[in-house]
Amino acid sequence: MSFLDLLPQISIPSMEAKGVDDPTVARRFVDRLKSRLVEMQKELEDDEQLEVVVFLPSGTAVTVDAVGYESPALLTLKGQEQVSGKACAILVHQSSLQILVSAEKVPLGQAKKVIVFESE
Repeated sequence: MSFLDLLPQISIPSMEAKGVDDPTVARRFVDRLKSRLVEMQKELEDDEQLEVVVFLPSGTAVTVDAVGYESPALLTLKGQEQVSGKACAILVHQSSLQILVSAEKVPLGQAKKVIVFESE
């Protein structure tokens, strides 16, 4: 199944900003991301899970375990650097975020990973 096959079927809340001082911009971004991930999880096979990865400007890839926000536009992501396994937290403006979501097989003997969404 292609990721593109999922896009037309997904209903996503609007992200239209009410201006630069809109205190709900980050919350709406996180709500939209959560909605998309929930829809994508419905399409997974029993032995699959979603892998969410963000990329730092340096090119470092970080596997995301938790997503949160602080109004108006600051996102907080917690996870591990893929190369080193080092735990980290990313504080980023929503417009600077690059996210890759893919379906991965659940490693044998492990539980499915679940992305946690935290509120401010």
